[in-house]
Amino acid sequence: MDSSGTPGAESETQGWNVSAATDPSRYAGVPAELVARLERFRETHRYRAHEIAGTEWRFIDAGRGDPPLLVLSGAACIAEISWTTIEHFAARQRVLAPDYPAITANAALADGIAALLDREGVERAHVLGGSYGGLVAQVFVRRHPERCLSLVLSHTLLPDPKAAATIRWMARALGPLPWPLVRALFKARLAPLFPKTPHPELVLSKALFVELLNERLSKPQFLALLRRFVELGQSYCFAPDDLAGWPGRILLLLAEDDPATPEPARRAIIEAYPGAQVRLFSGGGHATAVVKQEEYFAAIDAFLGVA
Repeated sequence: MDSSGTPGAESETQGWNVSAATDPSRYAGVPAELVARLERFRETHRYRAHEIAGTEWRFIDAGRGDPPLLVLSGAACIAEISWTTIEHFAARQRVLAPDYPAITANAALADGIAALLDREGVERAHVLGGSYGGLVAQVFVRRHPERCLSLVLSHTLLPDPKAAATIRWMARALGPLPWPLVRALFKARLAPLFPKTPHPELVLSKALFVELLNERLSKPQFLALLRRFVELGQSYCFAPDDLAGWPGRILLLLAEDDPATPEPARRAIIEAYPGAQVRLFSGGGHATAVVKQEEYFAAIDAFLGVA
């Protein structure tokens, strides 16, 4: 709803883009040139929003040029965590990157993304899903295959019934707790996914992750994320023949030292997509897109046919 109260109208969300990166308490130890780069991104990539089926969908719309790229970010649920990816691809094509609202069903989340594309006049797009966003992308391509030109799945895995059982218990235990405590536990759980290298851009990514969790992620969004994880493990099983009639190509980007996708999980997702191109990185862990940025983007560029 916009400021006039018109249902379904578009709004521009200004408040999130205040130059928070200049606060030294948040970005201590981050090189000044990287802080300035993030600040420029925020100043030039303002969020927009649509109300869809009673839910506000916040998203970044960057760049121009076809075909568009849909970027589905990870468990932080905030599109800005993928800002370097958005920045890279927006230099030559349109990029749409949504936050994930507090929607508890995976099908409803995928349908909301499709409706967002409709609102933005995007009929088909390449889809890039990283980490948790790779699970979202796998649901989306099965529910809306006609919207997907190709699929890039980065550092992700298949739905896991055993993990779903654990997360179901977590959701029940965490629900009644105060949000600051829940948020601290969430940060602690995801912290091991960041490599222990002193790479400057990784230092920035860690600081940005903490800021987004502290100031942008809401408790309803987080609990909805957990419920979608549970539903994925309990109700979804992705098989090699699921996309037999879909003409798109698939690229799998994995890392041999990624703690989120150990070797059995990597083998399983490769077997689930037998026709996919596979690129296995080393040395970047779950943060290959940050610490091996040039190599990572070059692999996607080559897949998408970018010279």
